[in-house]
Amino acid sequence: MVRVQMLGRQLFRKQKLVISVLLLICLSIGVITPPANAESSRGDQVMPISIDGYYVLFPGESAPFVKAGKLMVPIRSFVDVIGANLMYKPQTKMSTVSLLGRSVGNIKAGKPDAVFDGDMGFSLGAEPELRYGMLFVPAIPVLRELQYRWEIQSNNLNRPTIGIHFRENMNVLLARIVPPVDKALFPTETTVHPYPLYPNRLTQEVSGKEYKLKLSVQNTSDSVISKGSAELELIFVDSQGKSILRKLIGPDSSTPKAAELSLDFLIPAKVEYVLFRARTVK
Repeated sequence: MVRVQMLGRQLFRKQKLVISVLLLICLSIGVITPPANAESSRGDQVMPISIDGYYVLFPGESAPFVKAGKLMVPIRSFVDVIGANLMYKPQTKMSTVSLLGRSVGNIKAGKPDAVFDGDMGFSLGAEPELRYGMLFVPAIPVLRELQYRWEIQSNNLNRPTIGIHFRENMNVLLARIVPPVDKALFPTETTVHPYPLYPNRLTQEVSGKEYKLKLSVQNTSDSVISKGSAELELIFVDSQGKSILRKLIGPDSSTPKAAELSLDFLIPAKVEYVLFRARTVK
């Protein structure tokens, strides 16, 4: 089941634009400075991850959050997304993330440092934290130690995204779960040619024997999106790595610049993360 609903409200006044600019500056040095009321609700995508043309979204309770100026991500899902390996030792309650001979070890809730590449301990910048039974860790120190390239991207509404670039020959995620696509059909996110829809929120709740996911997206195309002129593609991935592909054409009515849309999906299994992208077709 898919429902696209026009919420019809304008977002991002000057104060929010100023906050976004400050956010980008701080992220360029690996630190996030959130606004004073930065306590986000469940499912808010405070800074979506972008990999190879897809937004990577963590739903509901697993949505990233900001702590001590660091973007905190759910370790198990995040490691799967970047194609790395995760080892957990129940005796010490410590985790190790590794890839191609490099590692970040001794990761534990409440422990502010970790062992990088089997050497001495270094600070993670923020203590890993248990939330809803999941361990959240700072994303940037892990990416940096595993030698991934990353950058901060911004659209024409100054909404930031972390763009992650796989190491050479390490396009593991897409090779495993994404059906073959013509990448030229979808634009790469830049300030010049932004994606038409930016993800703001993704919630997940039980609905009978299925799971209901609600995705809120914002029109960042810098123009009105007319009825039926956008194509959306979503790939829902569960904890076993099984994926479900959904494509749809929308919106149901004309969508003004910066307006928000809501999309509902029913999925048979609990979703670990979602790959999302969109383009205009008319």
